[in-house]
Amino acid sequence: MPSKPASGPSGRPAVGVDLPLHRPEWDLLVRLPRSVLVVACAGDEHVDAVAGVAAIASGQRSRALLVRGVVAAIFAEQLTDSDLDDGAVRPDAVLADCGFAVRLLAERLGADIALAYGEWLMDIAASVGRTAWAAGRIRLGGVEIHLAERRFVNGIARELARALHR
Repeated sequence: MPSKPASGPSGRPAVGVDLPLHRPEWDLLVRLPRSVLVVACAGDEHVDAVAGVAAIASGQRSRALLVRGVVAAIFAEQLTDSDLDDGAVRPDAVLADCGFAVRLLAERLGADIALAYGEWLMDIAASVGRTAWAAGRIRLGGVEIHLAERRFVNGIARELARALHR
């Protein structure tokens, strides 16, 4: 008699994907989008961090199963404000982690997955500048992105290009 596949909580067969990653590498992939968001906000009270959270969630629509898995892992964690220490996140370290993550994914899972993950990180960083407010004005569609925000997004793009040799 054939064995019945294990069922998940919904009664559907449990689906698992084995990735060629070690636990610390996976943890980096899960931590990095939040770090990108924190750096992109840069402690500016006029920045709408909700836009960044929405950009993280938009990864659920990614063409890459890995990105969708990272989103699921992020939202499965029970984080508090104290878990996201703004002072512990340095832009140069986050950019270095972006480069490392994209190179790792390109090497282990291919350029398409690395590109999808890197572009998603760029979208998270850019989204914070797309919808923000200041007294007397609203910025929409990235019309008035601050120079510091643009530099950070461009830094992620440079790391992505270096990692994919483009």
